[in-house]
Amino acid sequence: MTFDNLNLSEETLRAIQDLGHTTPTEIQTKSIPTLINENCDFVGQAQTGTGKTAAFVIPLIERIDTSSSSIQAVILTPTRELANQASEEIAKMSKYKKIRSEIIIGQKSYTDQIRGIKRNAPHIIVGTPGRIIDLLEKRVLDFSETKILILDEADEMLNMGFLSDVQEILTQINTGRNIWMFSATLSPAIKRLVQSEFKDPVFVRTENKNMSNDLIHQKYYLVRRKFFIEALCRLIDIQENIYGLIFCKTRQDTKDLSQELTDRGYLIESIHGDMGQSQREAALSRFKEKKVHLLACTDVAARGIDIQNVGHVFNYGAPQDLESYVHRIGRTGRAGKEGVAITLVDPNFTGDIRRIEQFIKKKIDLCKLPDIDELKKSVVKKELLNMERIKGLVEEKGESFKVDDAFETYKESFENLSKEDVLKVFFSWHFNRKLKRYDDIGKIDEQARSFGSFSSRPPRGRGGGGGDRSYGNYRRSGGGGNGGGGYRRDRSSESSAPYRERKRSAPY
Repeated sequence: MTFDNLNLSEETLRAIQDLGHTTPTEIQTKSIPTLINENCDFVGQAQTGTGKTAAFVIPLIERIDTSSSSIQAVILTPTRELANQASEEIAKMSKYKKIRSEIIIGQKSYTDQIRGIKRNAPHIIVGTPGRIIDLLEKRVLDFSETKILILDEADEMLNMGFLSDVQEILTQINTGRNIWMFSATLSPAIKRLVQSEFKDPVFVRTENKNMSNDLIHQKYYLVRRKFFIEALCRLIDIQENIYGLIFCKTRQDTKDLSQELTDRGYLIESIHGDMGQSQREAALSRFKEKKVHLLACTDVAARGIDIQNVGHVFNYGAPQDLESYVHRIGRTGRAGKEGVAITLVDPNFTGDIRRIEQFIKKKIDLCKLPDIDELKKSVVKKELLNMERIKGLVEEKGESFKVDDAFETYKESFENLSKEDVLKVFFSWHFNRKLKRYDDIGKIDEQARSFGSFSSRPPRGRGGGGGDRSYGNYRRSGGGGNGGGGYRRDRSSESSAPYRERKRSAPY
C-alpha cells in the first residue's frame, strides 16, 4: 500500500512526495479513505507516534472547498504545541492548494489573531478550546457553516478538563456537522462523549505495536524521593556526552528542579505551563541548538514537541500513566540511533515499574547508581578531555591569541609559581567543588542507604494508621486492613484546571 492507492488529488500527492513519504501508516491507511469518501462521525484509536495528525489532515484538505470564504473545519487540541504541530502539517500538506488556516491559541496576541481571521478568511481554524471560546463570545469566529470538528488527542483533552469547552463549541456548529476524533486511548469519559454527541460513528483501531523500541535501553533506580536530585546529578555526571529530557510530574517540580540544577552549574532549560509562549519557544530554541544540554518539562508542556538526537530521557518519578511512559521514552532511540531511558522510583512504588513492564511487554533493568569512585573518575576523565581540547586550541592558535597589556599584569602574578604549582591550583579550583559534593553525598549514602541499594522487592506495608503520605505519583491513604491503606492516584499535575487556556477578561 502506498499513498498512490488512496485516491488523493495530484496536489496532495505532490506535497506528500516532497516530504519524502511513500507508505502510509496503519492508522492512515484505515482512516483516510473513509474520511474522504464518507460523511460520517469517526473515532480513530492509535498509539502515540503512529501518524494520527496526517491521518486527519490529509482527508481534511481533500474536502475543503477553496472557493468558499467560510470556516469549514475546526481542529481542537489540548495544548499549544499540538496546535502548532497540526497547523504546520496543514501548511505542508496543502502547499499546492489554496487552503487558508489560522491558529488560535492562548498567550498569543488577541489583536494579531483577530486581524488574521478577518484578513485571511480561513477555511480551517486550529486551536485550543479556551481561546476559541473567547473569540466565539467576542463574535470574531462564526462556525455556522462549519461541517467538520476534529478532536486531536481527545484523551488528553478530557484529562485536562476540557469536556465542557468541547461541548460548548459543539453547540456553535450546525447540526449537520461531522466529528472526527483521534485518541491514543478510549477512556470512559471519551465513550460517554461519543455516546452523547456522535451519530453512528465509524470506529477504527490499530494494534499497539513496538510499544518499546529495542534501541532504547530502559533502566530504573530505586531512590528515596528526597534524594532524587542527588541521584539525577550522579546519572548526569557519569555520562560523557549528555543531551537529554527530564520529565517531571508537575510544573512546580519542573521549576524547582531546573533552578536547583542551574545553581549546581548544569546547563539546563525548562518549559512548563506558567511560561509565556515566547519564553517556551526561546527555551526550546536554546535546547535544540545545544546551547544547553538538558530540558526539564512536564508531559503536557512537551506534547507536540519534536527534538532530534535526544540521547537520554529521565523520568523524575514514574509517569502518571502507561501511555505517558511510552510517549516519554519515545523521544530517544530514533532514526536508528540508540538511546537510554532512566526512571527514578521511590522503593515504595516498584509496582509502577511492574505495570509498565506488563504494558510494554519488556523487562526494565534495575540498576545501581554509580559510586563515589566511579563518579570521581568520570569527572576527571571529562575534564582531561576538556584540557586536551584546550591544548589543541593552543597548538592551533599559537601566537594568534589576542591579549592586551593587562595580560602582563596577570602573567606577573604567576612568575614565582612552578608549572606544577599552577596545575595544582587549577585542579583544586576546577575539580574540588564537585568532588567535595561527591564526598558529602557519600555520607548521605551511608546514613540513608538510598542510592541503588534496595532490592526490586518493595517494602512491606505499614499496618493501621490514618494520614496521607505522598510518594511520587500516588498517595498512601490510611484505612486499616491488610497492611494498612491502599494507594490512590494523585491527579495533581500540569493537567489541572489552572493550565486551561481560558482568559475571559483578556483584552483584544
